[in-house]
Amino acid sequence: MGLKKRLKIAVDCYEVAQKSTGVGRVVHNLLLSLCSQQESHEFLAYTRRKIQAYSKCRNIKQYVFPEDKGYFRWQNGPFYKSLKERKPDLVIAPNYTLPFFIKSKSILFEHDVSFASHPEWYSKKEVFKRKFLVKRSLKKASLIVTLSGASREEIINHFSVTSDKIRVIYLGVEEKFSPVSNKRISRWKKEKGLTDRKIIGFLGSIFNRRNIPLLVEAVRLLRKEFPEAVLYIIGKDLTHPTQHIEKILGEEWIFWEKSIPEDELPVYLSSWDVLAYLSEYEGFGLPPLEALACGTVPVLLKRSALEEIYSNYSIMVESPSKEKVKSCLKEALTDKDRVKSIISSFNQKREYFSWDRAAEEMKTVINEVASERSSI
Repeated sequence: MGLKKRLKIAVDCYEVAQKSTGVGRVVHNLLLSLCSQQESHEFLAYTRRKIQAYSKCRNIKQYVFPEDKGYFRWQNGPFYKSLKERKPDLVIAPNYTLPFFIKSKSILFEHDVSFASHPEWYSKKEVFKRKFLVKRSLKKASLIVTLSGASREEIINHFSVTSDKIRVIYLGVEEKFSPVSNKRISRWKKEKGLTDRKIIGFLGSIFNRRNIPLLVEAVRLLRKEFPEAVLYIIGKDLTHPTQHIEKILGEEWIFWEKSIPEDELPVYLSSWDVLAYLSEYEGFGLPPLEALACGTVPVLLKRSALEEIYSNYSIMVESPSKEKVKSCLKEALTDKDRVKSIISSFNQKREYFSWDRAAEEMKTVINEVASERSSI
């Protein structure tokens, strides 16, 4: 049951932009579902640009604060000042940290703590900054939301947070992610010059933990049996230390786009034969979920949240060797019965992986936190 009194809930929508990050897509979809389910509450959406979808919701008030000096200054400058002025009952902070001096009731999203688990993936300065801000935010938050049991355990282990302060909410997948027609797939392949090719795709920012060099070598090995196989990468190079991704992806059988319009994602995912997502560490991992919704089987490394969430809906690579990856890619391309079974299993569970279900669980968290009014 929801709270009877009308709540004023402030939501940090900094990451909701024209090319939203994973965090941006999470908060955007949750907010829209929450608004439709919690019409008695008022949501204050703080963004960097006007979001048209929010203008259509009667219970969203939008406050636009452009920024040019980075997230920390935005969050602790115009966002925090507006919170002090409007005094919401509750603040939802979906981007890892809270405003520095916040005193109100708050729900903090901690998607993962990779910087604490694997500091080698970040600069020393970045690790120090994140540890300091996240530790402070975890302590101040009323409740913490994370996206998997694996992330919950890491938060507990690295920051000594008690388990009763953390709630796990699995993410959803938008309805737009569904298989496109064979005609549309044929047209896309023709446009890209990929007719009659077997396409192994990757979608996401390119971090060291996602093993793009390993994927390249596995596909190179696969091409000895399937010379028609190609690799299609979508994502910006954010490796640290640098892995010289431009050189690694310089083969004629590799296609690389740093970004694409979000509304084209279902066409790409439907057109690929396999999604390869060989990440050693994820808080949840949206691309495999979106691929499954489009009818494409994912090949995943058996690690962290990927193992927890997708064991029944993917082909799992037991260890990160090019031979094992190649074998799993081959299975995804040739074992039609296995692929059909995986997609069928997911389709039976798809209703669970919805933003409406995630919003229902978020409502429970809101009700836990917002029992008393606090001032900022």
